[in-house]
Amino acid sequence: MKFTLIGLALAAASLSSAQVFVNTFSSGDTYNTGIGATISGSSSAVGSEFVQGFQFTSANTGSIGQMVIAMGHIVGTPQVTMRLYADNSNTLGSQVGSDYTTTVNSGSFGVGTEVITRDVSGAGWTVTAGQNYWLMAQSANDAWLAWNWSTDGGTYTRASINNGGAPNYFNDTGLAVRLEAVPEPASMIALGAGLLAVARRRRRA
Repeated sequence: MKFTLIGLALAAASLSSAQVFVNTFSSGDTYNTGIGATISGSSSAVGSEFVQGFQFTSANTGSIGQMVIAMGHIVGTPQVTMRLYADNSNTLGSQVGSDYTTTVNSGSFGVGTEVITRDVSGAGWTVTAGQNYWLMAQSANDAWLAWNWSTDGGTYTRASINNGGAPNYFNDTGLAVRLEAVPEPASMIALGAGLLAVARRRRRA
């Protein structure tokens, strides 16, 4: 009985801690609230379209189920479309899965409320450990957003596309995001059933 409980406890700990593919947040999900990469549409207050993102190396193999991102809104429609791309010799390759479009926190940039958590399991984003990928952000046409810079101290290859032109690649501070898997509902149900069986056994004893 004791070993059964220990085994189930270890399984619970394993399921509750999501598998992380990339994480550029600092400890406690902190990030730079004062500056970020401009993500804007052609009819925004910026007056120019900027699609921006960065390259990362996946730490694990699997399907991305959740995105935690620090994306601030300045003016316009508080909406962003995220796309994942394979790497092609350190440049943008083919798109992986589908676009993912979501709202961001209206009027949030610079006030420290930019972090949003979204279920992206429907986008079909699958990655392989050790391989490079690109995560890119595009705003609504009238919007001016800002993807907050990370404070993890790392230097990343960034990509910026202005008005549909060729991507400009450069090295700079990272952009605050975490991509992770989440426990499958079936696994959580199985774990719950196991714990329930143990509880019943203890009552009978």
